[in-house]
Amino acid sequence: FFFAFGYLLVAVTMATTENTSDLAQDRQFMDLYSRQIGAFGLEAMLKLIKMKVLICGLKGVGVEVAKNTTLAGVHTMSLYDPNPIAIRDLGSNFFFTEADVGKSRAAVCAPKVAELNPAVKVHPVPELTEDVVAQHDAVVFTMGNKADLIKWDEFCRKRTKKIVDEKGFPVEVPAPILFLSCTMAGLVGSLFVDHGPGYILRDKDGKEPLMKLVTNMVPMEEEVKLEDGTTEKRPYTRVHYITPDGQPPGSLPDDCLVQFSEVVGCTGINEAGPFRCMQADGDPVNTLRIGSTACFPAPYVSGGVLTEVKEPRPIPFRSLAQCITHPSNTETGIVQNATDQGFVMIDMMSMFAAGGVESQIHIALQGVQEFELKHGQLPELNNAEHAEECFQLAKEFAATVSSQQAFGGTIGTFQPIAIEPDETVIKRVGMHAGVEVQPMCAFFGGIVSQELVKMSGKFTPVQQWLNYHAFKALPATAPTDTQPLNSRYDDLIAVYGKAFQDRLANLKLFMVGCGALGCEFIKNFALMGVCCGDGKLWVTDNDRIEVSNLNRQFLFREDNVGQPKSEAAGKRAKIINPAINIDARQDLVASTTEHVFDDHFWLNLDMVCNALDNMKARFYVDGRCVFYGKPLLESGTTGTAANVDVVVPFKTRSYTDGGQAAEGGGIPMCTLRNFPHIIDHCIEWGRAQFEDLFVSPARQAEVFMENPKQFLDKERADTLGLDAGGERSGAISKAIPKLKMLKSTLEVGASRPTLETCVRMANEVFYRLFRDKIVDLVDKFPEDAKTSKGEPFWSGHKKFPRAVKPDLSNDRDAEFLIATANLFAGMLKIHGPKPPSEKNDPNNRWMAQYRDRGWLASVLSTLPEPEYQKGSVGDLEDEDTGGGQQEDDSQLEGELAKLLAELEQLGGATTSGFEPADFEKDDDDNFHIDFITAAANLRAANYYIPEAPRHKCKMIAGRIIPAIATTTASVTGLVMLEMLKILHNKPIEDLMNGNFDIGSNTYMMFEAEPPVQIRTRTFKEFDQVMMVEEEKTVTAFPNPHTKYDALVVEGARGLTLQQVIDQLQERSKLTVYAVSVGSEGENGAVVYNDMMKGTHKNLPTPVTELIERNGKSLTGRVMVDFLQFNFMDEDDEDVEAARVVLKL
Repeated sequence: FFFAFGYLLVAVTMATTENTSDLAQDRQFMDLYSRQIGAFGLEAMLKLIKMKVLICGLKGVGVEVAKNTTLAGVHTMSLYDPNPIAIRDLGSNFFFTEADVGKSRAAVCAPKVAELNPAVKVHPVPELTEDVVAQHDAVVFTMGNKADLIKWDEFCRKRTKKIVDEKGFPVEVPAPILFLSCTMAGLVGSLFVDHGPGYILRDKDGKEPLMKLVTNMVPMEEEVKLEDGTTEKRPYTRVHYITPDGQPPGSLPDDCLVQFSEVVGCTGINEAGPFRCMQADGDPVNTLRIGSTACFPAPYVSGGVLTEVKEPRPIPFRSLAQCITHPSNTETGIVQNATDQGFVMIDMMSMFAAGGVESQIHIALQGVQEFELKHGQLPELNNAEHAEECFQLAKEFAATVSSQQAFGGTIGTFQPIAIEPDETVIKRVGMHAGVEVQPMCAFFGGIVSQELVKMSGKFTPVQQWLNYHAFKALPATAPTDTQPLNSRYDDLIAVYGKAFQDRLANLKLFMVGCGALGCEFIKNFALMGVCCGDGKLWVTDNDRIEVSNLNRQFLFREDNVGQPKSEAAGKRAKIINPAINIDARQDLVASTTEHVFDDHFWLNLDMVCNALDNMKARFYVDGRCVFYGKPLLESGTTGTAANVDVVVPFKTRSYTDGGQAAEGGGIPMCTLRNFPHIIDHCIEWGRAQFEDLFVSPARQAEVFMENPKQFLDKERADTLGLDAGGERSGAISKAIPKLKMLKSTLEVGASRPTLETCVRMANEVFYRLFRDKIVDLVDKFPEDAKTSKGEPFWSGHKKFPRAVKPDLSNDRDAEFLIATANLFAGMLKIHGPKPPSEKNDPNNRWMAQYRDRGWLASVLSTLPEPEYQKGSVGDLEDEDTGGGQQEDDSQLEGELAKLLAELEQLGGATTSGFEPADFEKDDDDNFHIDFITAAANLRAANYYIPEAPRHKCKMIAGRIIPAIATTTASVTGLVMLEMLKILHNKPIEDLMNGNFDIGSNTYMMFEAEPPVQIRTRTFKEFDQVMMVEEEKTVTAFPNPHTKYDALVVEGARGLTLQQVIDQLQERSKLTVYAVSVGSEGENGAVVYNDMMKGTHKNLPTPVTELIERNGKSLTGRVMVDFLQFNFMDEDDEDVEAARVVLKL
């Protein structure tokens, strides 16, 4: 009931909302689409939820588009495809079952698509007419011949609508329908996009506008040479800026628009603009030029924020008919600049000359489409004669177009396509025309769905062709067993053959993670028949389904919320393909579960697929694959961007070799604690306050109550026990507020607290955070304070703050007090446990009676205003400590000593216990995000920073990575293609890693790199002691070797350490001088060192005993690398040796 009602509310929102502020207030909507809103933004979402989409053709790519777009939350999804379902359709359409064969594709799909998002209106269309098409905002064709596609494109371009103009008169204006056509031909796909002649691109990349802090604005002049040879001086203003703490570095793009705010001086500049900025050779770094600011009264004084303004740009799209013969306005046909139209580049070599593979695919598909017009059907699969005819028809098309060029057949700046047809490419396309290979459907399904989003003006649309191929995934030799078998796998068999299909069915595959990526992978595996024979698919994920998962993890429905992800996905996989053998688990994959996923498990696998969302887990799985020699499929997404990494032992680098993912710029503690200057700092501060108020005190109280003496002794040692100096002073300053909170928590816990007690505590926290701490800071650094260099202290990024007192007429203040009081009630166990979020009821919210502002006001009316409590100002950088009044160390030490004594008296206090808050960003009834949002905006009010909406606070505080179904579907399609290559033992030149972005249409795919070869090498090294340059040789053993190589010791279970060392020394002719127990990267326990005589007693000890004695379990292990051996050569120099593996 709760979910049905919630979706009803979302549907009402989608039907009635007229502005983004209304969307932001709808918590059910914001929760369901939180990750997508992070990628698209609210303005694009507002347009998306009003969009009516028609999809014509519901085989593989059509149903992928329907799935992704329905999950995205469009208003209406209409489905047209009257054709009867064939058994082979089950290989690419995940909604069809064997019982559906012979039924209408659209009729079967519609109710199942509707299950994905009950807020979307989904219905089948029985007949395709102009009236039907005209009712939609976008139409996607994945079926139809060339003549029909041209006809419908022209109709879409010419649609108009009637509106009332500003004078009140009805007028007819252009309202073109977005037209998309997607064609699949085996391992080739083609997308054509037509947004109409009046399309406006408003945001080319969808990224947050760059923000800089203004540090100075200087009037300047430059001498400009005029056309008549004379010169004149022209004024301009040079703007100096810095990057805010925690924001990405980098300059603003040249010729962009910028808007000023918060500038002191230049009266009126904050309200003017935006301004065109420029840069010239020789200008200082971190500066830009704008026009003269002499028109603004008063000179620049200080401060200011500079924000990039996304500039709208018109893109006139041309018709399909024109783009078939005149596809591009560039010499190569490739789109390289903003004004280019033609083919999206998928092969970098196509940049340098006409006739690249993108153009060849275009010619090839024209040959296929001409064949279809001529014969009324597509070429037969694997029919060489039909493929030859396609080639001849393609040549005729190219010749006809070339003759147009010879006779000046240009259309504006668009030349007719004139290239020599490539017979190999065209015949490949002709052999598999009409085949929908599932990975290609997934890849293009995501791209087409993202193009629908671009109707909003956000993200760069395809202009106007995307032709992609995966020829490197084809078998090196064409299989001979490609005849159709009247099975669901016939399309895949047509390309790869029956024997290879059987191999897929018998794979033993382990997938780690079952979220958005995992759902798509499982769908792909089931459709392709992976693990559907004697093979098996193990899936593990210890997470459970949440509401926010439902709009991108398509295997889950509202009735699955709260269930284990792997279990629910496994059941849905059996519906897609009953033959799949799946073992769904909820075990974490980590060093702590190596008894679960033991050696026998890993050695039994053929391949591993990661579907993870964190680097630590990715690196661990990568390490296991290196150790056991298993191929790894790796991928990830962030918004519209994605990456693919394929790892094959001994052939490619491992995933870890790519290095740590780039981390965002950290925010210095002094900025968070004292000098925030953008809202992000306030949100991070609010998240830290959540820990300081509702987590750490409860945990500390629990530790304290277990052993008060031990706790206090440690606190004394960590503060008063330190030597006098800065470290001691800093430790004391940090300990005092923490211990004050502990003391307060213990006292309250022992006083039989009530909800009224919690309101009093919340009120005290309000005054302490937003009044007292600000007063402390201003007392230490008055408005006229100077730095140690004599410069104004409150300058640059430092904003002079103001104190704030609670005002219950302000929603922000009331929300803070209500959330804080209820969180204290939870910590003090006054509230009982909160039910899981799937039971949230918007009409009967948890603790509704304590959300009432009247209740809050009645309690506050009995409380006096808390007295100001002086505190210290800590977390200052060295340059910040020169000005202001210095802290009295002796006073702080006295305060700490008193606190410790008072805590000692509380050691025997009796309480009902404490419950630390467990931060959960996706439960809108638990007060967590409510608190952080209110705290962040109150902090912003202290520092005159514009406040943030709740959703932005949730995204930043919850570390939410923008995620959308479109990118996820696309990247898993490419990963499947790499899996096919691995199984065909393709050379490294065919294995493709890469990064792509379906928002900006960039596809940077490149060959996988081979593993690093560790070789014996000689180099020059400067000796710091002798002050001379010396030649040094580092020996490698084996020479060369890679991280995949190992020195294997057989039968090690019965060997002593001495026997293992003897074997290794005999084999390597090197000396083992040290051995330790530990995993790679650990500082292991030394069990032998030639220079440490006490360790020699371990030499006669069995290696298994040494390993277990040092905390490593051998349960379920048949091979380990827990012993780390250090080798040296005859010159006593260290040797870079391969790892040692003991086979037990």
